[in-house]
Amino acid sequence: MTVRRMQCCCCGSDAGRWAQWWNRDTGYGICRRCIDWQRARGTDDAEIMDLYGREGINYAPASEPAKGAA
Repeated sequence: MTVRRMQCCCCGSDAGRWAQWWNRDTGYGICRRCIDWQRARGTDDAEIMDLYGREGINYAPASEPAKGAA
């Protein structure tokens, strides 16, 4: 699995350093902000996985809540 710097395929910003998903052109992934936008507009987890890969492997995971936060 090749890890490389990615550019977001949705907004063009830096998507971080992640493993390349087979269904994306080389060097393109998705940034966390666009994943959150996709979910807010109703895209389900199965479609996100099909298009962008696995959270924490192919794109940034959701931020963990601060310790002590409810």
